[in-house]
Amino acid sequence: PQLVAAVGSRVLVYDAIEGDLLHSLKGHKKTLYCVAYAKDGKRFASGGEDKTIIIWTAKAEGILKYSHNDSIQCMSYNPVTQQLASGTARDFGLWSPEQKSVAKHKVPSRILCMSWTQDGTTLTLGMFDGKISLRDKGGAEKLQIKRDSPVWTLEWNPSRDESPCLLAVGCWDQTLSFYDNTGHQHGRDRTLGHDPCHVSHFSNGEYLCVGGSDKKATLWTKEGVRLSTIAEREDWVWSCAPRPNANYVAIGCNDGTISMYQLVFSTVR
Repeated sequence: PQLVAAVGSRVLVYDAIEGDLLHSLKGHKKTLYCVAYAKDGKRFASGGEDKTIIIWTAKAEGILKYSHNDSIQCMSYNPVTQQLASGTARDFGLWSPEQKSVAKHKVPSRILCMSWTQDGTTLTLGMFDGKISLRDKGGAEKLQIKRDSPVWTLEWNPSRDESPCLLAVGCWDQTLSFYDNTGHQHGRDRTLGHDPCHVSHFSNGEYLCVGGSDKKATLWTKEGVRLSTIAEREDWVWSCAPRPNANYVAIGCNDGTISMYQLVFSTVR
């Protein structure tokens, strides 16, 4: 398994078990803001301030490059079709391995985050103006959810056994909330007491990892009950990336550090 990180204008690829640096990839001219791995593990993408997206093979070979008119804020791979979505301040793009062109769609506000449903049918955008936009595979909007503050992070539960599948939303009114694909909110807002920067599902959707301005990564149930602190850092936690099928989580911090934590779940009788 590999861990991919954006550090300055370089894409760094690490061995996720030993922590050894495997590749330091050049290709971007300015600061990188995001990286994303395809579900099948065969490729990953990087994007940032230079308005360019590079798609790399798992062997760290650059195979494709395309651009937007604004810096790249976020990306997400469709788990079924391997279609890549990329978001900027004014539009989002959809690229697929079968197409040579990128379909772009304008949006009214900066896209801060995006996530596909586990069945690959719906792309969801979180925006600076507080809107959550649910789109079909072609990019057409199906419905909107309105929050009062920037939606900085969101992610659909990746488990195919969940019904309904719920979207975890971290909003900068310092809340964590949950919605289904009809836009209906499940339960009340969970007050965090800090700005959430990243939510990601852990252990095939059973748990959530939340990182934010409290300089911590915390573990929650998938329903939004806080369980414990995973890590306390020296600065804001901007990224929490659980390793698939293993109880490890990588933490990316505002001070430039990347650390890996192992979670041990004990049975209580």
